[in-house]
Amino acid sequence: MAEALRAWLPSREDSDLGRAFAAWMQQMVAGISPGQAGLELGETLEEATMTLVERVAKWPEQWRREGVAEGRREGVARQRALLRRFAAGRFGESAGERVDHLLGGTTDWSRLSAAAELIASAKAEAELIDGLSRVVRPGG
Repeated sequence: MAEALRAWLPSREDSDLGRAFAAWMQQMVAGISPGQAGLELGETLEEATMTLVERVAKWPEQWRREGVAEGRREGVARQRALLRRFAAGRFGESAGERVDHLLGGTTDWSRLSAAAELIASAKAEAELIDGLSRVVRPGG
């Protein structure tokens, strides 16, 4: 569509209609991809078209990365909830709550795995909480 408009406009460099269309394209980009709202496409139709072509080519990869990150966050949250239930089942609700608190900020899968092993092997709640405190500590 932009290509057809550029061919139709008499003067590409200083056309008011071309600048208006470039501004419209800017608004459409902000609506389609909110993360691109601050992206400047340019003032002329030519600049806007070239910039948009470059940016649109990158969107699928950006969306894939965002989807992977969101999936990872959801998976970690589900794992922490499972560990809380597991601890509560073995040692009572207060242990589950303490595990939930200790693992609240943990996003590292290896630490979550170590927490699961502790929950499975601890003989008592105190042993579990002491071990988890060491596991979740940065550098621990």
